[in-house]
Amino acid sequence: MNTMKAALLVLGLCACAAPAAAQQMQWTDQGFVNVNVGVQAGSHDLATNTTFTLYDENATISSAQKVKSGAFFDVGAGYKVWRNVTVGLTYLHTSSDASVAIAGSIPDPLVTDRPRTVAAAASGVKHSEDALNFDATYMMPVTDKIDVGISAGPTIFFVKQDMVTSLPITEPGPAVGTPVLSKVKKTTAGVNFGVDVNYMVTKRYGVGGVARYTWGSAKLAGATDSLTVGGFQIGGGLRVRF
Repeated sequence: MNTMKAALLVLGLCACAAPAAAQQMQWTDQGFVNVNVGVQAGSHDLATNTTFTLYDENATISSAQKVKSGAFFDVGAGYKVWRNVTVGLTYLHTSSDASVAIAGSIPDPLVTDRPRTVAAAASGVKHSEDALNFDATYMMPVTDKIDVGISAGPTIFFVKQDMVTSLPITEPGPAVGTPVLSKVKKTTAGVNFGVDVNYMVTKRYGVGGVARYTWGSAKLAGATDSLTVGGFQIGGGLRVRF
């Protein structure tokens, strides 16, 4: 929630930075292509609970981790449909990995209904998000070389998450082997809004910076609660106009 408040404040300040007179200027280009690299801030908690069969009884394992943010890459384009308004699409990818703490309740091979507690850990547990942002953008020229774009719209997230699904057990002990990971996939919808500030070095090519907030919620199989996806993103890169 604090991250979202900070993002709203930053985006609001950016949106208000352009002079009021700029809102009356005509954006003369027909469309744009933007390419950015940057960082997505924040982290989200993910807890799981899984059951599997061992010695003809149910074994349960639970895990907890921080799904961290990381670097992102995006490429997008927009086309003017009315006055200073464009519609467009942006593809974004971000990924990270983390360590996971695991606790398990393992049946006894000789005595029924006498589970034993075990602990384990897994490293390199991967998380990735691919997102499609469908945006309407209002372009505000500030000078003949600088303009500001304010955008908003829906987002489709394609989430991939490694989940702990089983623990290899060796007796006597029990001795725990390397946790078994399975990749869970989920598609979910969300929203995005952002501000893009651009400086055109030539009529066609320039550089720019973007501040954007995306949000979605994904219910992953085996997770005890929905995972928040997206976050506050800041980056910059190449601008092309046509």
